[in-house]
Amino acid sequence: MNAACPAQLEKGASNNRAVKLLLAIVFGFLGISVTVHAVALSYVFSTQTDLVRSDYYEAGQSYDEEIALKAAGATKPFDIRLTADTVRVRLAHAEAGTLAAVGRIQLYHPGDAALDRKLVLPRAVVKDGVATWLVDAKDLAPGRWRVRLELDARPPLAVEVDRDLKL
Repeated sequence: MNAACPAQLEKGASNNRAVKLLLAIVFGFLGISVTVHAVALSYVFSTQTDLVRSDYYEAGQSYDEEIALKAAGATKPFDIRLTADTVRVRLAHAEAGTLAAVGRIQLYHPGDAALDRKLVLPRAVVKDGVATWLVDAKDLAPGRWRVRLELDARPPLAVEVDRDLKL
């Protein structure tokens, strides 16, 4: 019988321990990886995605109308200014259809939705070929405002600008 010396037995035991440690690390890593992927996949498949709308045709039409409104508004050089109490809109060389149009101004405050307002646009005052609309907007808060002007002219138009109000 061939007896192994104690040094060889110790070397074999340490090799056996190293293999077991390596296998434990590999299987531990695989277990963590599988768990992370399973959690990620379950999250992905459980969330609602709105990539497809049930009313995609109507939504596309309203988007096209919005693009046309903004394109019509971009052809006119509106000057929109804010103060703490008023919104002033000026337009040089306005056509009669634009002057007679009714409209509205929407004020959006990105920092606080409670400050948002919708105001009716009064008739324009024309002097020296410049149309001016003055809208009372009491107590506007300082900060950034998105101003949207809509005129029901022929063709209808919309203009959106960002303005900073400094008191």
